[in-house]
Amino acid sequence: MLRIVNLSKYAGCARMLVHSLRASLEVQQIANAGSSQVRVPGFHDNHLVFSRILCTTVESPTPKPERPKKPFASKPHSLEVRDRKILNPSMPQYQKAILYVAGYYSKESELTRGAEKLLKEITAQCTNDEIFEALQLEKTFRTKFALMSLHVWLCLFRLRQEGKDGKEMSQTLYDLFQEDVEKRVYDAGVKVRVSKWLKELETYFYGSVMAYDKALGVGSHGKDLPVALWRNVYGSEGEKKAALTLARYVRRELASLNMTDSKAVLNGNLKFSRDY
Repeated sequence: MLRIVNLSKYAGCARMLVHSLRASLEVQQIANAGSSQVRVPGFHDNHLVFSRILCTTVESPTPKPERPKKPFASKPHSLEVRDRKILNPSMPQYQKAILYVAGYYSKESELTRGAEKLLKEITAQCTNDEIFEALQLEKTFRTKFALMSLHVWLCLFRLRQEGKDGKEMSQTLYDLFQEDVEKRVYDAGVKVRVSKWLKELETYFYGSVMAYDKALGVGSHGKDLPVALWRNVYGSEGEKKAALTLARYVRRELASLNMTDSKAVLNGNLKFSRDY
């Protein structure tokens, strides 16, 4: 038997829907016409006015990527990045000649620029709040210096494979690092006995480098690197488990640096992993 449905009770809802669609259409038409004011009927006393519509498309904010459950767990990969600072190919010949005479294209200048890029990348990695959080490190002058020293060692360790150029660039990188450390000491407010401070920091650097080399040397054990990191980066304080996380990061970055092309390393065109 055919059932007849009474639609009268839905009439009110239908009228409200039509009214709402009509209001939306009017807003859209006025917005497309560039109106500075939009009147929307049906709200309060019909005199609610919106200010000029600045954007026709509203995008929801991009969600922040979730942090990995286990930091530094990704596989080793090349750290090479594209060099964005490329000289303009349409540069007049006389300008190229001036750069040539000034030594811009010399091997020494290229290695110096490469070392500057490496130090810039080291600084970016070692001043990021997120890496300190992932490593359970308090962000202090000492821990920042320790983390920067570790990353300088990572680069020096890789540059040992590059022969004469690697040796020259290593020295340049170290000299630039020492200049940066001195500036940071003054920025920290140290005004007296600066030389003593710098000497102590230099002694720490060489001691930590020797400890890391020994931890990866012939006859070393898997636990040697975490112990060296716990002593030199964490100052033998806090949970030793955090040093295991840092050791995982160090081993992965060493492997990634080995996978990075020599030209990219010598040009300073690399970026440390950010999976924290």
